[in-house]
Amino acid sequence: MTSAPPVPRPAQGTLWRGWTTPLDLAIAGGIGVWAILEALLVPSDSPIAQLAFAVAISAPLIVRRRLPEVVLLVVAAAFVAHAATAGADATFNPFPSLLVATFTVAERVARWWLAALLGVVPIAAMLGAEELGYFGSPGIEAAGVVFLLFFVGGTWAAGRIVRLRSLSAQTSAAGAAQRAAEAAASERRRIARELHDIVAHSLSIVALQAAAAERFVDRDPARARVHLDHTRRTAQSALDEMRHLLEVLREDDATYEPQPGLSALPDLVAATEAAGHPSRLTITHPERGDGLPDGAALTVYRLVQEALTNARRHAPGAAVDVVVDCGDNLVEVTVSNGPPTSAHARPLTTGSGNGLPGMRERVRLYGGLLDAHATPEGGWRVHATLPLGVTR
Repeated sequence: MTSAPPVPRPAQGTLWRGWTTPLDLAIAGGIGVWAILEALLVPSDSPIAQLAFAVAISAPLIVRRRLPEVVLLVVAAAFVAHAATAGADATFNPFPSLLVATFTVAERVARWWLAALLGVVPIAAMLGAEELGYFGSPGIEAAGVVFLLFFVGGTWAAGRIVRLRSLSAQTSAAGAAQRAAEAAASERRRIARELHDIVAHSLSIVALQAAAAERFVDRDPARARVHLDHTRRTAQSALDEMRHLLEVLREDDATYEPQPGLSALPDLVAATEAAGHPSRLTITHPERGDGLPDGAALTVYRLVQEALTNARRHAPGAAVDVVVDCGDNLVEVTVSNGPPTSAHARPLTTGSGNGLPGMRERVRLYGGLLDAHATPEGGWRVHATLPLGVTR
Protein backbone atom coordinates (compact mmCIF):
# COMPACT_ATOMS: atom_id res chain seq x y z
CA MET A 1 0.00 0.00 0.00
CA THR A 2 1.20 3.49 -0.78
CA SER A 3 0.75 6.15 1.86
CA ALA A 4 2.08 9.61 2.49
CA PRO A 5 5.83 10.22 2.29
CA PRO A 6 7.76 8.39 5.01
CA VAL A 7 8.15 10.18 8.30
CA PRO A 8 11.78 11.16 8.97
CA ARG A 9 13.48 9.34 11.83
CA PRO A 10 12.93 11.46 14.93
CA ALA A 11 15.70 12.64 17.18
CA GLN A 12 16.50 10.65 20.30
CA GLY A 13 14.08 11.44 23.10
CA THR A 14 11.25 12.39 20.70
CA LEU A 15 10.53 8.96 19.19
CA TRP A 16 6.79 9.33 19.79
CA ARG A 17 6.68 12.31 17.42
CA GLY A 18 7.56 9.97 14.57
CA TRP A 19 4.34 8.03 15.18
CA THR A 20 1.80 10.58 16.36
CA THR A 21 1.11 14.25 17.01
CA PRO A 22 -0.54 16.18 19.85
CA LEU A 23 -3.62 16.62 17.64
CA ASP A 24 -3.93 12.86 17.07
CA LEU A 25 -3.53 12.23 20.78
CA ALA A 26 -6.29 14.76 21.47
CA ILE A 27 -8.66 13.21 18.89
CA ALA A 28 -8.06 9.66 20.11
CA GLY A 29 -8.31 10.78 23.73
CA GLY A 30 -11.57 12.69 23.19
CA ILE A 31 -13.28 9.81 21.40
CA GLY A 32 -11.89 7.35 23.94
CA VAL A 33 -13.13 9.34 26.95
CA TRP A 34 -16.56 9.69 25.37
CA ALA A 35 -16.78 5.96 24.66
CA ILE A 36 -15.51 4.95 28.10
CA LEU A 37 -17.91 7.29 29.89
CA GLU A 38 -20.83 5.92 27.90
CA ALA A 39 -19.72 2.36 28.68
CA LEU A 40 -19.52 3.17 32.38
CA LEU A 41 -22.73 5.21 32.66
CA VAL A 42 -25.05 3.01 30.60
CA PRO A 43 -26.02 -0.24 32.39
CA SER A 44 -24.66 -3.28 30.59
CA ASP A 45 -24.45 -7.03 31.12
CA SER A 46 -20.85 -7.01 29.81
CA PRO A 47 -19.14 -3.74 30.88
CA ILE A 48 -15.68 -5.22 30.26
CA ALA A 49 -16.54 -5.90 26.61
CA GLN A 50 -17.93 -2.38 26.27
CA LEU A 51 -14.75 -0.87 27.72
CA ALA A 52 -12.56 -3.04 25.48
CA PHE A 53 -14.55 -1.93 22.45
CA ALA A 54 -14.21 1.73 23.47
CA VAL A 55 -10.43 1.35 23.57
CA ALA A 56 -10.31 -0.66 20.32
CA ILE A 57 -12.02 2.03 18.23
CA SER A 58 -10.21 5.02 19.78
CA ALA A 59 -6.62 3.96 20.58
CA PRO A 60 -5.64 3.14 16.96
CA LEU A 61 -6.34 6.76 16.00
CA ILE A 62 -3.14 7.72 17.82
CA VAL A 63 -1.10 6.42 14.85
CA ARG A 64 -3.61 7.29 12.13
CA ARG A 65 -1.10 9.39 10.13
CA ARG A 66 1.63 6.76 10.26
CA LEU A 67 -0.58 3.75 9.46
CA PRO A 68 -3.80 5.13 7.91
CA GLU A 69 -4.85 1.94 6.08
CA VAL A 70 -4.23 -0.30 9.07
CA VAL A 71 -6.06 2.02 11.46
CA LEU A 72 -9.18 2.13 9.26
CA LEU A 73 -9.27 -1.65 8.85
CA VAL A 74 -8.69 -2.25 12.57
CA VAL A 75 -11.47 0.14 13.62
CA ALA A 76 -13.90 -1.33 11.07
CA ALA A 77 -13.04 -4.92 12.02
CA ALA A 78 -13.43 -4.15 15.74
CA PHE A 79 -16.82 -2.60 15.05
CA VAL A 80 -18.11 -5.57 13.06
CA ALA A 81 -16.76 -8.07 15.62
CA HIS A 82 -18.38 -6.18 18.45
CA ALA A 83 -21.67 -5.97 16.56
CA ALA A 84 -21.64 -9.75 16.10
CA THR A 85 -20.93 -10.50 19.77
CA ALA A 86 -22.48 -7.65 21.76
CA GLY A 87 -25.88 -7.87 23.38
CA ALA A 88 -28.88 -5.62 22.91
CA ASP A 89 -27.51 -3.23 25.53
CA ALA A 90 -24.62 -2.19 23.28
CA THR A 91 -25.32 1.46 22.56
CA PHE A 92 -22.05 3.14 21.63
CA ASN A 93 -21.86 4.25 17.98
CA PRO A 94 -18.26 4.33 16.59
CA PHE A 95 -19.24 6.50 13.62
CA PRO A 96 -16.87 9.39 14.62
CA SER A 97 -13.90 7.00 14.71
CA LEU A 98 -14.78 5.68 11.26
CA LEU A 99 -15.08 9.21 9.87
CA VAL A 100 -11.70 10.25 11.29
CA ALA A 101 -10.07 7.12 9.84
CA THR A 102 -11.77 7.73 6.47
CA PHE A 103 -10.54 11.31 6.32
CA THR A 104 -7.00 10.17 7.15
CA VAL A 105 -6.99 7.50 4.43
CA ALA A 106 -8.15 10.01 1.81
CA GLU A 107 -5.55 12.55 2.95
CA ARG A 108 -2.56 10.21 3.37
CA VAL A 109 -2.88 7.43 0.77
CA ALA A 110 -1.26 8.46 -2.52
CA ARG A 111 -3.06 6.22 -5.01
CA TRP A 112 -6.57 7.53 -5.45
CA TRP A 113 -8.10 4.17 -6.37
CA LEU A 114 -6.75 2.59 -3.20
CA ALA A 115 -7.99 5.51 -1.11
CA ALA A 116 -11.43 5.19 -2.76
CA LEU A 117 -11.51 1.45 -2.14
CA LEU A 118 -10.67 1.97 1.52
CA GLY A 119 -13.34 4.67 1.68
CA VAL A 120 -15.98 1.95 1.08
CA VAL A 121 -14.86 0.09 4.23
CA PRO A 122 -16.72 2.26 6.79
CA ILE A 123 -19.92 2.07 4.71
CA ALA A 124 -19.65 -1.72 4.56
CA ALA A 125 -18.94 -1.88 8.29
CA MET A 126 -21.96 0.23 9.18
CA LEU A 127 -24.29 -1.74 6.89
CA GLY A 128 -22.90 -5.00 8.21
CA ALA A 129 -23.46 -3.92 11.82
CA GLU A 130 -27.00 -2.91 10.95
CA GLU A 131 -27.69 -6.34 9.47
CA LEU A 132 -26.36 -7.90 12.69
CA GLY A 133 -28.89 -5.87 14.67
CA TYR A 134 -26.38 -3.67 16.42
CA PHE A 135 -28.61 -0.60 16.24
CA GLY A 136 -31.71 -2.45 17.42
CA SER A 137 -33.64 -2.61 14.12
CA PRO A 138 -33.88 -5.41 11.55
CA GLY A 139 -32.92 -3.26 8.55
CA ILE A 140 -31.83 0.17 7.47
CA GLU A 141 -34.08 2.60 5.67
CA ALA A 142 -33.21 4.25 2.38
CA ALA A 143 -32.87 7.63 4.10
CA GLY A 144 -30.27 6.11 6.45
CA VAL A 145 -28.24 4.81 3.52
CA VAL A 146 -28.27 8.25 1.89
CA PHE A 147 -27.25 9.82 5.20
CA LEU A 148 -24.39 7.34 5.56
CA LEU A 149 -23.14 7.83 2.01
CA PHE A 150 -23.33 11.61 2.34
CA PHE A 151 -21.22 11.83 5.48
CA VAL A 152 -18.66 9.20 4.50
CA GLY A 153 -18.38 10.54 0.95
CA GLY A 154 -18.09 14.12 2.16
CA THR A 155 -15.43 13.18 4.69
CA TRP A 156 -13.45 11.26 2.05
CA ALA A 157 -13.68 14.18 -0.40
CA ALA A 158 -12.53 16.63 2.28
CA GLY A 159 -9.49 14.49 3.01
CA ARG A 160 -8.64 14.26 -0.68
CA ILE A 161 -8.94 18.04 -1.12
CA VAL A 162 -6.63 18.61 1.83
CA ARG A 163 -4.08 16.21 0.28
CA LEU A 164 -4.18 17.92 -3.11
CA ARG A 165 -3.77 21.36 -1.59
CA SER A 166 -0.89 20.14 0.58
CA LEU A 167 0.88 18.63 -2.43
CA SER A 168 0.31 21.83 -4.39
CA ALA A 169 1.80 23.89 -1.57
CA GLN A 170 4.80 21.56 -1.37
CA THR A 171 5.33 21.79 -5.13
CA SER A 172 5.16 25.57 -5.01
CA ALA A 173 7.60 25.70 -2.11
CA ALA A 174 9.99 23.31 -3.86
CA GLY A 175 9.79 25.36 -7.04
CA ALA A 176 10.47 28.57 -5.16
CA ALA A 177 13.41 26.97 -3.37
CA GLN A 178 14.82 25.69 -6.65
CA ARG A 179 14.47 29.09 -8.29
CA ALA A 180 16.17 30.70 -5.32
CA ALA A 181 19.00 28.15 -5.47
CA GLU A 182 19.43 28.73 -9.21
CA ALA A 183 19.51 32.48 -8.69
CA ALA A 184 22.08 32.10 -5.91
CA ALA A 185 24.21 29.79 -8.05
CA SER A 186 24.05 32.25 -10.96
CA GLU A 187 25.08 35.08 -8.68
CA ARG A 188 27.96 33.04 -7.29
CA ARG A 189 29.19 32.31 -10.80
CA ARG A 190 29.05 36.00 -11.62
CA ILE A 191 30.95 36.87 -8.46
CA ALA A 192 33.51 34.17 -9.20
CA ARG A 193 34.14 35.72 -12.61
CA GLU A 194 34.48 39.14 -11.01
CA LEU A 195 36.86 37.71 -8.43
CA HIS A 196 39.01 36.20 -11.19
CA ASP A 197 39.09 39.53 -13.04
CA ILE A 198 40.00 41.43 -9.88
CA VAL A 199 42.83 39.07 -9.03
CA ALA A 200 44.21 39.00 -12.59
CA HIS A 201 44.02 42.78 -13.00
CA SER A 202 45.41 43.67 -9.58
CA LEU A 203 48.26 41.20 -9.72
CA SER A 204 49.31 42.43 -13.13
CA ILE A 205 49.48 45.97 -11.75
CA VAL A 206 51.36 44.78 -8.67
CA ALA A 207 53.86 42.95 -10.87
CA LEU A 208 54.44 46.02 -13.07
CA GLN A 209 54.83 48.39 -10.11
CA ALA A 210 57.16 45.99 -8.31
CA ALA A 211 59.32 45.65 -11.43
CA ALA A 212 59.50 49.43 -11.76
CA ALA A 213 60.42 49.80 -8.09
CA GLU A 214 63.15 47.20 -8.50
CA ARG A 215 64.56 49.12 -11.46
CA PHE A 216 64.75 52.41 -9.55
CA VAL A 217 65.61 51.16 -6.06
CA ASP A 218 69.33 51.93 -6.40
CA ARG A 219 69.49 55.00 -8.62
CA ASP A 220 66.26 56.77 -7.56
CA PRO A 221 64.99 55.50 -4.15
CA ALA A 222 62.30 58.19 -3.95
CA ARG A 223 60.79 57.10 -7.25
CA ALA A 224 61.07 53.48 -6.18
CA ARG A 225 59.10 54.31 -3.02
CA VAL A 226 56.37 55.85 -5.18
CA HIS A 227 56.05 52.61 -7.14
CA LEU A 228 56.06 50.58 -3.92
CA ASP A 229 53.33 52.81 -2.52
CA HIS A 230 51.23 52.16 -5.65
CA THR A 231 51.90 48.45 -5.20
CA ARG A 232 50.77 48.53 -1.58
CA ARG A 233 47.60 50.48 -2.31
CA THR A 234 46.68 48.28 -5.28
CA ALA A 235 47.20 45.11 -3.27
CA GLN A 236 45.18 46.50 -0.35
CA SER A 237 42.34 47.54 -2.65
CA ALA A 238 42.28 44.09 -4.25
CA LEU A 239 42.23 42.42 -0.83
CA ASP A 240 39.34 44.61 0.31
CA GLU A 241 37.33 43.82 -2.82
CA MET A 242 38.06 40.11 -2.55
CA ARG A 243 37.01 40.14 1.10
CA HIS A 244 33.74 41.82 0.14
CA LEU A 245 33.02 39.27 -2.59
CA LEU A 246 33.92 36.34 -0.35
CA GLU A 247 31.46 37.62 2.24
CA VAL A 248 28.76 37.35 -0.42
CA LEU A 249 29.85 33.84 -1.33
CA ARG A 250 30.09 32.65 2.25
CA GLU A 251 27.40 30.30 3.50
CA ASP A 252 26.24 30.14 7.12
CA ASP A 253 27.61 26.64 7.71
CA ALA A 254 30.68 26.91 5.48
CA THR A 255 34.07 25.77 6.74
CA TYR A 256 37.33 26.98 5.25
CA GLU A 257 40.27 24.61 4.94
CA PRO A 258 43.45 24.56 2.83
CA GLN A 259 42.71 23.45 -0.73
CA PRO A 260 44.05 20.01 -1.64
CA GLY A 261 46.97 19.62 -4.03
CA LEU A 262 49.44 16.98 -5.19
CA SER A 263 50.17 15.90 -1.62
CA ALA A 264 46.57 14.67 -1.32
CA LEU A 265 46.70 12.47 -4.43
CA PRO A 266 47.91 9.35 -2.54
CA ASP A 267 44.78 9.49 -0.39
CA LEU A 268 42.58 9.68 -3.50
CA VAL A 269 44.31 6.69 -5.08
CA ALA A 270 44.20 4.74 -1.81
CA ALA A 271 40.44 5.32 -1.55
CA THR A 272 40.01 4.04 -5.11
CA GLU A 273 42.05 0.96 -4.33
CA ALA A 274 39.99 0.36 -1.19
CA ALA A 275 36.90 0.47 -3.42
CA GLY A 276 38.17 -2.57 -5.33
CA HIS A 277 40.34 -1.06 -8.07
CA PRO A 278 44.00 -2.09 -8.38
CA SER A 279 45.55 1.38 -8.47
CA ARG A 280 48.95 2.93 -9.08
CA LEU A 281 50.16 6.52 -8.68
CA THR A 282 53.30 7.90 -10.32
CA ILE A 283 54.48 11.49 -9.78
CA THR A 284 57.56 12.38 -11.77
CA HIS A 285 59.79 15.16 -10.43
CA PRO A 286 57.78 15.53 -7.20
CA GLU A 287 60.13 18.33 -6.08
CA ARG A 288 58.73 20.44 -8.92
CA GLY A 289 55.22 19.48 -7.93
CA ASP A 290 55.80 20.93 -4.47
CA GLY A 291 56.40 24.30 -6.10
CA LEU A 292 53.28 24.34 -8.24
CA PRO A 293 50.99 27.37 -7.87
CA ASP A 294 48.03 26.63 -5.62
CA GLY A 295 45.53 27.01 -8.46
CA ALA A 296 47.37 24.58 -10.74
CA ALA A 297 47.84 22.08 -7.91
CA LEU A 298 44.14 22.25 -7.10
CA THR A 299 43.27 21.75 -10.78
CA VAL A 300 45.46 18.64 -10.94
CA TYR A 301 43.79 17.29 -7.81
CA ARG A 302 40.27 17.91 -9.17
CA LEU A 303 41.13 16.30 -12.51
CA VAL A 304 42.40 13.15 -10.83
CA GLN A 305 39.46 13.14 -8.42
CA GLU A 306 36.87 13.36 -11.21
CA ALA A 307 38.65 10.76 -13.35
CA LEU A 308 38.83 8.31 -10.44
CA THR A 309 35.17 8.94 -9.64
CA ASN A 310 34.23 8.12 -13.24
CA ALA A 311 36.34 4.96 -13.12
CA ARG A 312 34.63 3.77 -9.94
CA ARG A 313 31.20 4.60 -11.34
CA HIS A 314 31.52 3.28 -14.87
CA ALA A 315 34.26 0.62 -14.66
CA PRO A 316 33.84 -1.34 -11.41
CA GLY A 317 36.91 -3.35 -10.50
CA ALA A 318 39.05 -1.97 -13.34
CA ALA A 319 42.75 -1.31 -12.80
CA VAL A 320 43.57 2.40 -12.62
CA ASP A 321 46.86 4.11 -13.42
CA VAL A 322 47.49 7.75 -12.44
CA VAL A 323 50.55 9.58 -13.80
CA VAL A 324 51.41 13.20 -12.98
CA ASP A 325 54.45 14.51 -14.86
CA CYS A 326 55.73 17.80 -13.44
CA GLY A 327 57.88 19.55 -16.00
CA ASP A 328 59.57 22.93 -15.89
CA ASN A 329 56.79 24.74 -17.73
CA LEU A 330 54.11 22.09 -18.09
CA VAL A 331 52.18 19.60 -15.99
CA GLU A 332 50.71 16.53 -17.65
CA VAL A 333 48.04 14.44 -15.97
CA THR A 334 47.05 11.03 -17.27
CA VAL A 335 44.42 8.80 -15.66
CA SER A 336 43.65 5.56 -17.46
CA ASN A 337 41.63 2.53 -16.47
CA GLY A 338 41.13 -0.89 -17.99
CA PRO A 339 37.82 -2.51 -18.88
CA PRO A 340 35.32 -3.10 -16.06
CA THR A 341 35.27 -6.47 -14.36
CA SER A 342 31.56 -6.21 -13.49
CA ALA A 343 28.71 -6.95 -15.87
CA HIS A 344 26.73 -4.06 -14.34
CA ALA A 345 29.11 -1.32 -15.54
CA ARG A 346 27.59 1.75 -17.19
CA PRO A 347 29.57 2.87 -20.25
CA LEU A 348 30.86 6.43 -20.10
CA THR A 349 30.26 8.62 -23.12
CA THR A 350 31.97 11.89 -23.92
CA GLY A 351 28.85 13.93 -23.29
CA SER A 352 27.51 12.22 -20.19
CA GLY A 353 27.08 14.14 -16.97
CA ASN A 354 28.81 17.34 -15.89
CA GLY A 355 32.19 15.83 -14.96
CA LEU A 356 33.98 16.02 -18.30
CA PRO A 357 32.72 19.54 -19.19
CA GLY A 358 33.80 20.69 -15.74
CA MET A 359 37.25 19.17 -16.24
CA ARG A 360 37.60 20.87 -19.61
CA GLU A 361 36.62 24.22 -18.11
CA ARG A 362 39.23 23.89 -15.36
CA VAL A 363 41.94 23.01 -17.88
CA ARG A 364 40.85 25.82 -20.23
CA LEU A 365 41.31 28.41 -17.47
CA TYR A 366 45.00 27.43 -17.41
CA GLY A 367 45.38 27.51 -21.17
CA GLY A 368 45.62 23.72 -21.33
CA LEU A 369 44.03 20.91 -23.26
CA LEU A 370 41.99 17.90 -22.18
CA ASP A 371 41.54 14.70 -24.11
CA ALA A 372 39.16 12.00 -22.87
CA HIS A 373 38.33 8.93 -24.90
CA ALA A 374 37.69 5.21 -24.75
CA THR A 375 40.63 2.88 -25.34
CA PRO A 376 40.67 -0.08 -27.76
CA GLU A 377 40.89 -2.42 -24.77
CA GLY A 378 37.52 -1.23 -23.46
CA GLY A 379 38.83 1.19 -20.84
CA TRP A 380 39.01 4.97 -20.60
CA ARG A 381 41.85 7.48 -20.72
CA VAL A 382 41.94 11.10 -19.58
CA HIS A 383 44.96 13.20 -20.51
CA ALA A 384 45.39 16.87 -19.60
CA THR A 385 48.21 19.35 -20.15
CA LEU A 386 48.54 22.46 -17.99
CA PRO A 387 51.02 25.13 -19.11
CA LEU A 388 52.40 26.81 -16.01
CA GLY A 389 52.19 30.57 -15.82
CA VAL A 390 49.28 30.80 -18.30
CA THR A 391 45.73 31.63 -17.24
CA ARG A 392 42.70 32.99 -19.00
